[in-house]
Amino acid sequence: MLFRLLVATDRRPLAKRLSALVGMQDVLVRAVELDKGIVEFVRKNRYDAVVLGCRSFSGVAALVGALRGSSTPPEVVIVTESHDVQSSAAILAAGGLGVLTTDFGDDELRTAFETLIERARTLREAASELAQSNRLGTESADDLADDLVADLVAASPAMRRAIEVAKRAAIAESTVLLLGETGVGKERIAQLVHAQSPRASAPFIAINCAAIPAELVESELFGHERGAFTGAHQARRGHFERAHGGTLFLDEVAELPVAAQAKLLRVIEDRQLRPLGSDKLIPIDVRLIAATNRDLEVEIDAGRFRSDLYYRLGVIELELPPLRERIEDLSCLLDRELARFNLALGRKLRGFTPPARRALEGYAWPGNIRELINVIERAVLLCLGDEISLEDLPRSVARSQDPKPGPAHPPLLPSTPPDQQQLGQLAQLELPEAWLELPWREVRDALLRDGERIYLTHLLTRTRGRIGLTAQHAGLAERSLFEKMRRHGLRKEDFRSGTEDHGDAPADPTED
Repeated sequence: MLFRLLVATDRRPLAKRLSALVGMQDVLVRAVELDKGIVEFVRKNRYDAVVLGCRSFSGVAALVGALRGSSTPPEVVIVTESHDVQSSAAILAAGGLGVLTTDFGDDELRTAFETLIERARTLREAASELAQSNRLGTESADDLADDLVADLVAASPAMRRAIEVAKRAAIAESTVLLLGETGVGKERIAQLVHAQSPRASAPFIAINCAAIPAELVESELFGHERGAFTGAHQARRGHFERAHGGTLFLDEVAELPVAAQAKLLRVIEDRQLRPLGSDKLIPIDVRLIAATNRDLEVEIDAGRFRSDLYYRLGVIELELPPLRERIEDLSCLLDRELARFNLALGRKLRGFTPPARRALEGYAWPGNIRELINVIERAVLLCLGDEISLEDLPRSVARSQDPKPGPAHPPLLPSTPPDQQQLGQLAQLELPEAWLELPWREVRDALLRDGERIYLTHLLTRTRGRIGLTAQHAGLAERSLFEKMRRHGLRKEDFRSGTEDHGDAPADPTED
């Protein structure tokens, strides 16, 4: 199939140079002037990839976002005269594949264009095969879906469990509620659910509810007729109609106004909607996936979220682990992002210096995967050598390898080989007899489970059930702490008796 590549520049000599660099026989290249109509032109003509040649970075990130926002987004590469770290980062965040400068040699630019074409071809072929697979009812859809969300690194047990639950949820039509901190990959999991569902060949529409102004929420979700409100010069379909037959992903759903939550609940229950200004009901066929980084039980208690909507959204509830609980995944994620940004930015960095890797692997990553991606992107842009060093990392990350003050944690058992007396002592430790009949993996899981319960019980006793203080001591998000407490049947109220008798426990000014 012929590959369609558009070269759009604001300088004719640059357009001529860039067009001449693409010498592949099955690639159709067209050069046009870069102007305000470029987004609509690309959408109408369905180009597979776009090269934008610009003199400056002004407005380029927004343009890339607009190009990538279509239902069949082209891959986009920027070629500009200057180099700017912040602007390049904004372009990549908007979905651009890479940023090159005109001082690159022809061979370097040609290589970058070939990479662009191959990536776009791969994505197009994968999407086409996935749609065909669903139409024919073949069993290869799982493999294709896994390819489309290959950035879900899952060496850790917690992430493997999350992916398995997502795959099981995919075959149902039930609503799915994804919970977890900002940046843990909730949208990627939503894409996985969609890609492995019977709706995989239909649209997947992702909406960030927090980014919609309160007065426009209903119009964005349900659509409107012409004249429905001031500024409604023409009718517009809402996101529910756009997602008809497919999946609608409502990210940050807890940010919806309470009034909009009531109407969303009605649409979910009735499976039909009424656009603003219309007297017609429109039937909808949409699989709904929602996500939030808030504790919805707290939001319900505060009156900011409807309990009935929570129950409708959370038929299948899945909490994604934060990166600090995915130690087994961290090294692979670092290497993958380095390889990705080497390709995107035309670099050939060999890896990380040992101190830099120790710092990266020892950092707590409060911003999770999103923060890791930004840190590696920044490091690749700033690195002057052939390996990323501490100097290329943000100060907060670089400091994580510094030795921490304070006493070392005493080992629970001696780390040196035990002598005969110690062996006798170890053999006398209480151990459930049934454990000796189990494989090591099951015993290990039981030890971890019991150790977690004992640790949390002691810590909650020390903090007198203060959730904020306990989470801070444990290095956990409050949501994760609540989930672990629920799993072990621990309630904060059980640790708050006798507060006045224990003045040695630290006070918590943010008592919850």
